[in-house]
Amino acid sequence: MEVLFQNQQVKWINLYNPSPTELEEIAFQYGFLKLTIEDSLEPGHLPKFESSENISFLLVRFFHKEKRLLKNIVREFSHKISIYFGKDFIITVHQKEANIFNRVIEKYINKTEINKVTRKGIIYNIINETLKTFETPANRMDEEVNMLEELIFSNDLDKLRLHTLYHLKREASACRKILDYTLDALNEYTYTNNKTSTMQDLKEDCIKMLHLHTQIVDDVQNLLSIYLSLNSQKSNDIMKTLTIFSAFFLPLTFIVGIYGMNFNYMPELAYKWGYPICILSMLILVIFIYAWFKRKKYL
Repeated sequence: MEVLFQNQQVKWINLYNPSPTELEEIAFQYGFLKLTIEDSLEPGHLPKFESSENISFLLVRFFHKEKRLLKNIVREFSHKISIYFGKDFIITVHQKEANIFNRVIEKYINKTEINKVTRKGIIYNIINETLKTFETPANRMDEEVNMLEELIFSNDLDKLRLHTLYHLKREASACRKILDYTLDALNEYTYTNNKTSTMQDLKEDCIKMLHLHTQIVDDVQNLLSIYLSLNSQKSNDIMKTLTIFSAFFLPLTFIVGIYGMNFNYMPELAYKWGYPICILSMLILVIFIYAWFKRKKYL
């Protein structure tokens, strides 16, 4: 347990990766809701807001990409911060190291007169910093989408890998899901507390980030559809070529097959002009097939 800030108006306590026992002791001291304690200990819980008579609970998540793949995509790309706050205190709980609190102290607390630092100001800056963590990955993913578009439409389809599109879609979908729940939590927070311009700014920032990641998901889905369509077209072109070759050689093979039968009495075998006539017939047949394909615009 660490006290990050304290004045006459508010006391900010931070708990980094607390044990269940330590969290329960703090909960008993400040009167936390029992269910919110379970939410704080669950790594993959989505953003939410709950409020009782004396204490409120806000859970937010910040972007932090893990190097391993998990079944839970929310945990794979983000970590949570639980914020308990009452009239004169704020308690933050997190299980992963977060530079967010250092930025809040640097940008808000250190640049504000000590007596003017408020509970709402600290909460606003924590939420604001968590939302900012989603901006950099959105810009990076947007650049990757543009690069993939150039590969697709510049005949470099072989350089594109399906798993690249999958990972992009997975990451953007996770961020969109988190931001969607964050917006719901902010709406609940605004409804419970007095509506202020700062909270409206937070909601607008959240909507902006949500739209960015939603657009990336749509773009990746479109690229995936185009990629599959182009691959399908490429396969169809190969099959078309093979079919055309088959159409040319099938009747020729049929003729060869007939005269390859080892019967003793085949009149054409003893005919003097049999071979030239057979070759000429094959040539005429090939020319006919070619002309027919050209007329049908198959070639």
